[in-house]
Amino acid sequence: MTKRSNPFIEDFVQQSKVHVGMKQFNNNEDRLQKVYEKTLKLLFRGAKMPTKTVSEIPTENEGRKDGFKQLFLGKNGHLQQTGAVTKPMIQKCLCGAVSEDRCSYCEKVLCGACQHSCERCQLGYCNHCCLTGSEGSEICVSCYN
Repeated sequence: MTKRSNPFIEDFVQQSKVHVGMKQFNNNEDRLQKVYEKTLKLLFRGAKMPTKTVSEIPTENEGRKDGFKQLFLGKNGHLQQTGAVTKPMIQKCLCGAVSEDRCSYCEKVLCGACQHSCERCQLGYCNHCCLTGSEGSEICVSCYN
């Protein structure tokens, strides 16, 4: 026996369950463009650290055995083949002394007075990354675990 036909076929609207979450809501073109612009702005703001030019890098592969070239990030976010390597300027420690030494864990600038040496690995650390162990010895966060 065959099925009988549906008399309401003209009024039939197929229904399906559709779940729209926050991920689907946020993935529209306008919001993605705003996220992209904000990311670029943060990237370029982070790149504007006080620096001084060390040297110009040649565009040819002079003296390189592997054949790779140094690429640079341009102002518009595109890669360029010419540019200058920059080195951070000497910065001041928290106590005001000028130093090039840095904490081996968090990269803060440290002078000789603010630097603590780990008993196990003998590297220099700031007072936030160095803990007092047994018998008053100083141990870094990496060696403490």
